[in-house]
Amino acid sequence: MGLIKKNKLSPHWIFSQSGNLWRFVFAGNDIIVGETRDIDQRLLYLFSLNILTGEVFLKDYMFEDGNYWISIESGNPDTIFLNRYKQPDLPYHKNIVALDIKTGNKKWENEEYLYFHHTENEVYAYKQLFEDSEFVRLDISTGKCIEILDANKKNNVYKIRDDDDDILYKDVLYADELSSNNSNGNIRHIIKKEVKNTNEGGHIEYIIYKNFLIFNYYEKVFDKNKQLSLENRIRIFDILTEKRLYADILNQNSAYKVPDNFLVYKNVLLYLRNKKEIVAIKLEI
Repeated sequence: MGLIKKNKLSPHWIFSQSGNLWRFVFAGNDIIVGETRDIDQRLLYLFSLNILTGEVFLKDYMFEDGNYWISIESGNPDTIFLNRYKQPDLPYHKNIVALDIKTGNKKWENEEYLYFHHTENEVYAYKQLFEDSEFVRLDISTGKCIEILDANKKNNVYKIRDDDDDILYKDVLYADELSSNNSNGNIRHIIKKEVKNTNEGGHIEYIIYKNFLIFNYYEKVFDKNKQLSLENRIRIFDILTEKRLYADILNQNSAYKVPDNFLVYKNVLLYLRNKKEIVAIKLEI
């Protein structure tokens, strides 16, 4: 691996919209779809964008005027799959709603089954019976039932989902927790030098991508009202030169330590900043 020649990285793109970031999922073709929620106003906003380019397709999209009792199940390059909730105070799902991923237009809704998985041409769905579950294949373009699966085919659905997820997430690197058993001495040296004497440095997660070391750590800080909180910081270093290439704050006021604030997709670092923004850093110089 060659040396990283420069000593700075900067955001490739930054995305934000109304509400707090709730979740996002990979939809294939370098696209993510996600939702933000305004908890006070009880409003849901959807978004979709291209990870590599930052091109935004949907932003602040309010399906059914921001119906709060809906959530994202999954997506593909053409479609966002949603569920509804049976009751506002119960987290049980019902129905499958399919929206166009770039316009938000509703394609179809199936009121009989729940989402389980999708392939290129079909959606696997199920409903709970008295003693068992009934699995079916739905036409991905219409939501209509194609086949009720027998026992052998039903058991195979889990393998299909696992195999497809392996393909979908093959380019994703998630953070590991730093320990004496899973990192070499050079990595630990860089992190220790940056973290220094913080009392909260024990919970550190990191990713190695080529020559880049990405990690976060927590620091105890006092806010303007002199209240103690945790500041979750992210850093990127060149492993070979031990130079710091990038620094930011994931969350300025964390009440507790939260995992999975960042990941790498292909050559792009994605992280959440203050629950409001997705920041993308292209890991190349």
